[in-house]
Amino acid sequence: MPKNDSLKLLIDVLNHSPLATAIYDSSDLNIAFANDAMLTMWCSNRSIIGKPLSEAFPNFKEEGFSRILENVWRTGISYKAMDTPAGIVDGDVTHTRYFDFEYKALVNTDNQTYAILNTSIDVTARNRALQLLKKQEQQLSDNHDLEEITNSLAHDAKNPIAIVRLAIDTLKQDHLIDVQKREQWYDMIDQAMISLNTIIDKTVQLSEARAYAPEKTLINVADNIKFWCEDAILLYNSPNTRVETGLLLPVLGDQGGVFQIFTNIIGNAIKYSSSVQDPVVRIYSETTNKGVAYYITDNGIGIPEHEINEIYYNFQSGSNSSSYRGSGIGLFIVKRVIKRLDGQINISSKVNVGTEVRLFFPNQS
Repeated sequence: MPKNDSLKLLIDVLNHSPLATAIYDSSDLNIAFANDAMLTMWCSNRSIIGKPLSEAFPNFKEEGFSRILENVWRTGISYKAMDTPAGIVDGDVTHTRYFDFEYKALVNTDNQTYAILNTSIDVTARNRALQLLKKQEQQLSDNHDLEEITNSLAHDAKNPIAIVRLAIDTLKQDHLIDVQKREQWYDMIDQAMISLNTIIDKTVQLSEARAYAPEKTLINVADNIKFWCEDAILLYNSPNTRVETGLLLPVLGDQGGVFQIFTNIIGNAIKYSSSVQDPVVRIYSETTNKGVAYYITDNGIGIPEHEINEIYYNFQSGSNSSSYRGSGIGLFIVKRVIKRLDGQINISSKVNVGTEVRLFFPNQS
């Protein structure tokens, strides 16, 4: 079959597919194709074909979707998300709907992106049904939730304890350590004890309540990032790791929950990039019209794409991480805690290239 006929057939198939599909064919996210199902989902028409996404749908840029697509184009790493809210503009009305979607990077032999295939499913009805079910089951699940969070807090207590033990062993063994270095170790011990105290405080709160109900305040992440990174570098013996930070915005959450989320994600980024020649971890944030999104990226071993959803389960790690110590409980904890803060976590990864974690914290409780 001639090439043009094959292309025509493919477009015809996509046009008639019930799966909402769109294709972006340039770095400015030009909408080269959108089938009827996608146009219906977007509440739009074919006049948007040939326009950049941010021009056709300014609200998608405000909500952070354009930035995610730009990252996919730049890195060639596909992005999947589930139960993600998005504002759909229908005339003068904006409806919040929920979607399972994928931004699939299409790359050439030089690993350069030449197009992004966007597929999407509207799961609003499913999301609402699940929310109703969760409310009905909440009272029955209080004891289970309490046990789950208590276990996660006990898990997180191990890191500051390990830092203190490492510092004490170093100070005991090296009697000739200079004053400046000794003070740095003392600072490490002090910060670890502050972290441990936070965990103990949260445990006391849990013992007095049947369920974990975080009281949200504005948490200044920038004040803590340096200590969290230094602790992880020491813990995973990765002194060559270079941490690069950008804009570090405050987030709405509770101190214990934000601590759990960031220390686990930063720890994973440093741990799983520690064996590469020039390990780099980047941490930055951006605002959307619904909240703050944090990005934590590394150039480590990555996660097999088909295993990304599995690693959220308790005691699950990537199949290529067996040589790294850990129980695999970290991401399980993060997903549960950020869900309690009404936020989201999404992971994009490619084996031997690295991992990007996107953490979203909404503006409102």
